[in-house]
Amino acid sequence: MMHFALPLHATRDELIDLAAGWAAAHELHVSIERFFPDYLVAAVSRGADLRAAIAEFEPVRRICLREAPFDIVASNHVQHVAMNRESFQIVLEPLSEDGLRATALASKMGDEEKLRWWVGIVRESAAGMHRGAWAVEPGGRRKFVSDHWYTTGAYELAAAGVPMLASHGTAHFEFDAPG
Repeated sequence: MMHFALPLHATRDELIDLAAGWAAAHELHVSIERFFPDYLVAAVSRGADLRAAIAEFEPVRRICLREAPFDIVASNHVQHVAMNRESFQIVLEPLSEDGLRATALASKMGDEEKLRWWVGIVRESAAGMHRGAWAVEPGGRRKFVSDHWYTTGAYELAAAGVPMLASHGTAHFEFDAPG
């Protein structure tokens, strides 16, 4: 299995728009998952309004995309990915009172050509994003992370004082002004 991940900060709306754009441009199948209060998964019909489907299914935490139709009988999120190999995943992090957690555009695939195809799609989309951020530990130590990406929406939230949290742990990220 080969793995690809693009770590980033982005708003839910930006990630939904990204997934909807990819689905439309490449005629992809889409599934949406919610993890709380119970795990549920649904397939979104091709050409359907992804934003409307998510609004009806909230709280959605993950969008998956793939070329083949989704098998949506999984009883948990691990089983869903195992049953629907060659899917690309986007975790939707909510904006909370604590801030916005980092997420990733990610996949693990056995088909190298398919993964390369996805990497190409992500690279095209990343052209509209900003690269590089400062990871800051609670004690103040800073380290530049060149492969962390952020969107305009995430930058605007950070500039307004919303903390940009690491995906796990207590560190946070700071962004330089896009240039």
